[in-house]
Amino acid sequence: MDEHSLSTRRSVLYTICGVGTASLSVAGSASATERETSDDAAAATEYVAVVDRIVDGEHVVLLLEYEGELVDQLVVSVDAFESVAESDILLVTIADDDLLEYEHVSERPDQIESC
Repeated sequence: MDEHSLSTRRSVLYTICGVGTASLSVAGSASATERETSDDAAAATEYVAVVDRIVDGEHVVLLLEYEGELVDQLVVSVDAFESVAESDILLVTIADDDLLEYEHVSERPDQIESC
């Protein structure tokens, strides 16, 4: 294959993956646990999160799971954590794509319990 064919094929694959991830995000977010967190009634969602990678020592990429299924990802500043390393498992609470709170856990819980 020539270079143009490879770059076109790669572009198509990236587009397909992006659309698939967006679909997962919408479907997964609807099934996650929601709770009220403040007076303005903003809904927060609890997930099991795995630290996928730390980019340039500045950003932490969290893979968000619900009932054992990958449903979304979130990029957070490394400053939001006291300490964090790749492959850490966390329980996180998120509202409007903001990390509200987190807790390190030693292993994945089977299921997130509602508060």
